[in-house]
Amino acid sequence: MKNARVITLIGSMVLFASGILHWTGYPKVTSALAENPTSPMLASVLKTCWITFSVEMVALALIAFVARSLDRGGSIVLLCAAANAANGFLLFHFLGAFIGVYLVAAITLLFFVGGYLQVKASPRTS
Repeated sequence: MKNARVITLIGSMVLFASGILHWTGYPKVTSALAENPTSPMLASVLKTCWITFSVEMVALALIAFVARSLDRGGSIVLLCAAANAANGFLLFHFLGAFIGVYLVAAITLLFFVGGYLQVKASPRTS
């Protein structure tokens, strides 16, 4: 059980740091939108998506961090892995292969392994 919790902790820390790092890119996005004329609606959607994705990464990291300490939190960690996998698929589909896709894939793998080990080690009561 300890290994599962450590693996999930590492994934949570990397995802949390990624969310914060992603958030720090927001000023670059707004300045790029100001330099290149685009519709105000499209610019607003892009800004909203950028912030939403940053917040989602931080929230998933916190949820997995808390779930790793619960006796039956492995299934919650597996749900975090599934959500992260969906993000990775969408990133790859629309943006192609880049460092963010590989990072999301690594975090998904950490969450999957940590969650699976935690579920496997959880006491079963019927």
